Amino acid sequence: MRRRKPKATVRPKSNRRRTASNAAVSTPVRAKVTISRNDGPGDGTPSRARRLARIGLRLAVMSTVAWGLMVGVREGYEYATTSPRFEVRGLQYTPTVHVDDDEVRRLMALPPGTNILSLDLDEVAGRIAAHPWVERASVVRVLPDTLDVTVQEYTPVAVLLADEFFLVDAAGTPFKPLEPGDRGQLPVITGFDRAGMLARPQQSRQRLGRALAALTTYAAKRRPRLSEIAVGEAGELTLYTAELGTQLRVGRGDIEHALTRYDALRAALAEEVEKLAVVHLDATVGEDRPDRVVASFFPAKEAPSLVEDAQLRAQERAQAFEAAESARAEADNAAGKTRSQKKKKSKLPRYH
Repeated sequence: MRRRKPKATVRPKSNRRRTASNAAVSTPVRAKVTISRNDGPGDGTPSRARRLARIGLRLAVMSTVAWGLMVGVREGYEYATTSPRFEVRGLQYTPTVHVDDDEVRRLMALPPGTNILSLDLDEVAGRIAAHPWVERASVVRVLPDTLDVTVQEYTPVAVLLADEFFLVDAAGTPFKPLEPGDRGQLPVITGFDRAGMLARPQQSRQRLGRALAALTTYAAKRRPRLSEIAVGEAGELTLYTAELGTQLRVGRGDIEHALTRYDALRAALAEEVEKLAVVHLDATVGEDRPDRVVASFFPAKEAPSLVEDAQLRAQERAQAFEAAESARAEADNAAGKTRSQKKKKSKLPRYH
């Protein structure tokens, strides 16, 4: 039996050059493709149309909602400003000394059927503040049908004589011409005229402020009541007591220090203090000049007669002034009645 020779395995010779060539052929070539976005047909037109359609739909929905809101707001506003439910029917107000319930209704001048939401509250408050005694006023809505009114009046502390008599408050504001019954026991501040106050407003305010400061300091302790405070051009002060007409010459110095001197003098004189005519409280104090007060007295026999004459003259002036003011008030009332006959004003109805 013959043995078969094993077949020889033939390995192909490596051909590096051929392998490199085949590798070069088998490597895929990546072509660079540039897609241009043109507006021509077939270049993305359908997707753009969809986007535009979506945007248009959103705008339409938003416009519809906005229009609905506007219509709703308008209808709601028309209902609120015309509905009888929001008519002014109530008034919350605490009367003051010079502005009672009827007066504040007259000042507001609201016709029947006034809608509370259509009111200009600042304008209504301005009408109330036009009253000479009213310093400030505020009006607040209390829905659905009530107004809450608050009034703050001026507080007079003195009477200013500047060609005419005016009431002034602690801030130095002349807020009202003096009328009969307004003064009471308020002191009168003199030494001013209207032309000078208009020409020199800052200086006038300083002088008036000094007079009011003296009044406040004087009233801080128990002292004889003042009837007048005279203010000089340079701010020098002279105070006059009401009962005896005693002159207290404070001058331009410190007010509190001058009144401390006056208190010491009154304590030293005891009963003789009622005879004081003039007290110089403006003496200059120095190292070689002791702190002293110079005073003069009424003669013992003439003091009562002088006091009576001063009181009589004061009463005559007061009576003459009240008569003149009464005549002027009657003339103003007559003129006011004539104007009211020409034009009727609607009033706020009585509230329950």
